[in-house]
Amino acid sequence: MIDSVIEAKRKVKVLAGARAVGDAFLTVTVSTSRLDDWRVVAPTFLNSEFNRLTKETGVSKETKRLLQADVDHVLDLLKYDVTPGTEGLAVFADRQGGFFERIELPFRLMNRLMIEPSPYVRPVVHAIALLEPFVLAQVSRDESSLYLVDVWGASQEDELTGPWLRSSDRETGEMSVKRYYAAARQDALVDLHFKEVGASLGNLIETSGVRRVALCAQHDIASGFRRSLPAGVAAKIVAEIPFDAAATTGQMVVNVRQAVEKARQEELAGLADRIKEGLGKGGRGIAGFDDVLGAVARHQVQILLVDRNYRVPGWRCLDCTWAGLTAAERCPACGGKTAPVSDVVGEIVRLAVLLNGQVEVGEDIPTLDELGGVAGMLRYG
Repeated sequence: MIDSVIEAKRKVKVLAGARAVGDAFLTVTVSTSRLDDWRVVAPTFLNSEFNRLTKETGVSKETKRLLQADVDHVLDLLKYDVTPGTEGLAVFADRQGGFFERIELPFRLMNRLMIEPSPYVRPVVHAIALLEPFVLAQVSRDESSLYLVDVWGASQEDELTGPWLRSSDRETGEMSVKRYYAAARQDALVDLHFKEVGASLGNLIETSGVRRVALCAQHDIASGFRRSLPAGVAAKIVAEIPFDAAATTGQMVVNVRQAVEKARQEELAGLADRIKEGLGKGGRGIAGFDDVLGAVARHQVQILLVDRNYRVPGWRCLDCTWAGLTAAERCPACGGKTAPVSDVVGEIVRLAVLLNGQVEVGEDIPTLDELGGVAGMLRYG
């Protein structure tokens, strides 16, 4: 399951560096959620948008013919080839360059068709950021489980059985010979179990690369478990929910995902505050479209923070990394040819992905609004 996220990130990195061989690259994102009548709405929307955009941009007849073939291919995908469980489909095509890529997500995407010099990767980058994998640790005093949770759901990674603290055998119901340990050595055995779970959790964090852990346990057990963890592992725990014996794994994942998302929003609000405090000479904060774009292009931005709803039209250079909010026939940086783009903030996101920057997407963060909707934490002051 985690492989699906890794593969999506790999595809996005390739897409971020792609350029149209001809005049334009086609990007299509559509919702394929059961909540939408997408099999009826999507074809009508795509055909209407295609006719509007090709008319407004004035593409050549040959380019329009090639783009129309790509649109028809997308329509065929919608009819016959969408995987069950997919709620958002993103397709990127340049028939003249022999390029065609698709990414499916269990995340609703806005219906959008774009014809631009490069793939419009921002919607998929946003989706991956919002649905980043995490580890769910369900912990009790004698039986614990670790789950790796990604955009598609949860897979049980490890089931860890600790000491017998009951007077009967788990499977047979007969009196256990280990009953003796339940009183005299109970606390020591529980501590040992917590340490074993902590070691497995540390290994899972290291191998999967996840940045967040959610804990499902009764509060007193959760407190004891946290105390047994190495500082680096304990720091990864961002959310906690109480254990409910009647809840299914699916229900537990839904509840903990909400807790993790709340924690993520709090993290991003804190990040925005630190960026604001670090603005100015010698600080690590950067804000505003032009300054952030320049810092990203110079590989200075460690974390790019973007408001999910901040989208403005602009211009980009076809030869270098320049992008701007105002029209320019020639690039002010290199003198190259420019082209209009419908979301110039997406160019910052694309460049950050291409240069291996970390992209975070926030929403309803007052400090980020004050910073102009796009900001960054620099690698150094």
